[in-house]
Amino acid sequence: MKPFSTVSLLVLIAVVSWPAWASEWDEYLQSDFQSFVWDDDVRTGYEAYANGQYEAAAKALVKAIDSGCKDPVVVFRAAYALRQAGEADKAAGYFKAATEQFATARTDHRCRAESHFYLAEFYLEDGNYGEAEWQLEQAVTLRPDFVEAYLLYGDMFVAQGKYDLAAAQYQRAHEKDPENVKPVYNLAVMLAKGGRLDRAKAVVDEARKLEPDNDRVGFLAATIAIAQGDLNAAAAEYEAIRERNPESVDALLGLGDVTWRQAKYQEAAEHYSAVLELEPEHANALHGLAMAEAKLGKIDDAIERLRRVIELEPKHKSAHYNLGSLYQSKGEYQLAIEQYAEVMKLDPDDPAPLYNLGVVFMRLKRYAEAQDYLEQAVKAFGKDSTWGRAAQRMLDLVIEFQQDREIEIEKELEHLEQPGTTSGGQESSARRPGPPAGPGEKAH
Repeated sequence: MKPFSTVSLLVLIAVVSWPAWASEWDEYLQSDFQSFVWDDDVRTGYEAYANGQYEAAAKALVKAIDSGCKDPVVVFRAAYALRQAGEADKAAGYFKAATEQFATARTDHRCRAESHFYLAEFYLEDGNYGEAEWQLEQAVTLRPDFVEAYLLYGDMFVAQGKYDLAAAQYQRAHEKDPENVKPVYNLAVMLAKGGRLDRAKAVVDEARKLEPDNDRVGFLAATIAIAQGDLNAAAAEYEAIRERNPESVDALLGLGDVTWRQAKYQEAAEHYSAVLELEPEHANALHGLAMAEAKLGKIDDAIERLRRVIELEPKHKSAHYNLGSLYQSKGEYQLAIEQYAEVMKLDPDDPAPLYNLGVVFMRLKRYAEAQDYLEQAVKAFGKDSTWGRAAQRMLDLVIEFQQDREIEIEKELEHLEQPGTTSGGQESSARRPGPPAGPGEKAH
């Protein structure tokens, strides 16, 4: 076999090292827009763009445009470079110019649909849903297989709380790219949000076939299992994630939540402690551990941990609520009142502290204040709800009984002020009034 000649070797090197931007540069040279006035700037911009040097690319391409270049692809590349360089507002102007110039040039270049896509992204971030939807419709009309556009379309509907419409867009994305797990995952999330848990579980199974070891899919499967009341299945999902990633904080938190719900408080405490070994100042793990300790009778330890949670996250609503609940359980009513007041500042629409404040003021024999809070609680919960009826019963006691019948009031308080609680070491809005709530009952 003859060795390569010098010429053939140089040719081979030239082919192998041909820059990534060369094809676009060659495309530009074949367009009607090239000119000695700005060609060097376009070439410099394309080269910097291909190397991820977006600030330099934006500077060169904008210079070419300012010099008179109206090639819509160049304008698009300038817009994208500005976007990547963090100049979103300026980028939006260039994306808009690109869409207009593509329309004038009457070309269906692949970047034309992308111009509409990135404009939609900009409008969505700005909360302009009408304009975002129009841009996305243009994008998918130009490129019917534009999966990312369908996904963004779905995200737009999620932002508006239109979950059924979002699910339809994710379904379209899935149909365009059946091997892409993201549309399947998003579709399952929407189905779960809509309460269609069996269908969501089936879609999760589809996602698992595509990517068996995808942790996000596993976490979603666990969430659905919890919603269906299958705590053992949820625990199995978290354990499977831990097998792949032994230091998964979220999996440990999930196991803490599940075992708390199963009333396995010592085991829950161990899971939350494992999180704290990895992240000593993890607020939700501290909160979960505090709630497990409270169930194990370690009230003072739980109080200290909740104080630490509030130091780390002053707006951790559940920590304030549960700290108030524990103070209430110890008879430290003024401290309880202060914590419930914090909850009301953080979330004025939450009725739970209203109920508990009514109970606390009854304990303090401050019946006028108790009546005021209980009336608010009945209205906020709704008189036909479980807690609305409980609040109404307490209110009736305040109105009916006078101080000379405090023994009856105390008897009723012992009967009524321990409502059921829920669990979970992570964020939840499912909390109910009464001391103490579960480890993750921090309402949004």
